[in-house]
Amino acid sequence: MSRRGELEKEIAILDERIKNAPADTPKYVMDAWRLAYDDLSFDLNNLYDDEEPELFVNDDDGEGL
Repeated sequence: MSRRGELEKEIAILDERIKNAPADTPKYVMDAWRLAYDDLSFDLNNLYDDEEPELFVNDDDGEGL
């Protein structure tokens, strides 16, 4: 599974967990889940999908891109 897929799955799980949390769920647990959700969302939004990996291959003569 790609990193994007993993992040999307983890976000979906946390979203469901937050939405369906029992009313007596401690505040610190809810805060931790929301923080984890925000962190994962940030990572997903800043993920760069490299569509052309050959752009980062070094050439043999040592010249940069």
